[in-house]
Amino acid sequence: MLVSVVIPTKSRPQAVYDAVRSVFLGEYQNFELFVIDQSPDDSTRDALATFMSDPRFSYFVNRRRGYGAASSRNVGIAASSGEVIAVIDDDVEVKPDWMGRIVAEFSADPKLMFITGTLLAPPYDPDKGFTPAFTPYVGLSNWLLPWRVSGANISMRRKLFDQIGGYDEFCGPGSRLRASDDGDITFRMMRSGAKWKPCPDIVVVHTHGFRPGKVGRDLQLRYEYGNGGLFGRFTRRGDIVAGLFFFARELRKDGLVGLNLIRGRRPSGFAAMSMRLRGFWHGFWLSPKEGFVSGPDLRRLGKKLKRSLKEAKADI
Repeated sequence: MLVSVVIPTKSRPQAVYDAVRSVFLGEYQNFELFVIDQSPDDSTRDALATFMSDPRFSYFVNRRRGYGAASSRNVGIAASSGEVIAVIDDDVEVKPDWMGRIVAEFSADPKLMFITGTLLAPPYDPDKGFTPAFTPYVGLSNWLLPWRVSGANISMRRKLFDQIGGYDEFCGPGSRLRASDDGDITFRMMRSGAKWKPCPDIVVVHTHGFRPGKVGRDLQLRYEYGNGGLFGRFTRRGDIVAGLFFFARELRKDGLVGLNLIRGRRPSGFAAMSMRLRGFWHGFWLSPKEGFVSGPDLRRLGKKLKRSLKEAKADI
C-alpha cells in the first residue's frame, strides 16, 4: 500500500527537517512525501536540500495570500497518488512504527476510511506554557471527535475526499478562522457516515510544539475561535443539527460561567466562550461556498500539479 504523507510548513526549517527525517527513518518505506512551504524565504528549502534528490520527496511552494495550512494540505493531497493519505504537522516527529501501523489498520478493514492517532507531548512545565496533545480513546463519540481531534496525526483513504471534498481553506492556521481545519474535515467525515477508528498506538511526538506563556494561551483561544467558526460555517450551509449541537453545548458551558458569576467566583471559561461565539458569528457570515474545495476541484488541481512533479518546486 502506497502512503502519501503531507506536511504543510511555514518558517520552521529545523522543525520540518526533523519531521521529514523521522518519516524517512521509519520502518515502512513504501511512501511518497510532500512538503508544501509557505515561508517567505528559502530557509525551509535549504534545510530540506538533503531530501531533494530522493524520488519519494516532493517540494512545493504555496504563497497564496490570505490562505493558510488548509490550502497547503489540499495541494499535497491533490498532488499525491497513494491509496492512503497521512497528514502531519511540521513540528512533530513520527514514531518508527507509525506508518506501518497505519497500513495495518487500513489493510485489515477495507471499510475503514479515517484514523485519528495520538499527538504525544514531551514533558514540559505547564506553568511556563502549553504543548498541544491528544490521545484518542475507545468510546470517543462522533460529535465530540471534531472538538478533540488533532490534525497533526490523521490518515484517510483517498476516496474519502471524493465524498466530502478537501480541507476548507477558510479554516486552519493562517486562514480567516485561524484554526480547526482538522475539526472541519473530521466533522464532514463524521456526517458523511464514513467509518473511522481511534488508534492511540499510532503516535507522533510534538517535539517542537511547546508554546511559552501568552503564546500558549493565545493558541488555545484560537482553537476556540476556530471551533466556533466551523460550526458557523456548517450552520450557514444548512446543517441545522450542527447549529443546534453547538448552541446546546454552549448553553451548558455558558450556564456554568453564569453560575460562577452569581456565586461571586471568577468566571472561569469566559474568554473561551467569547471566542467560540465570535468565531461562530464570523463563520456564519462568510460565504458558504468560498473556501470549500470539492472532490472534483482536488482532481483538477492534481492534474496541474502532477505535470510539475518532475521539477524540484512548483509556484502556485
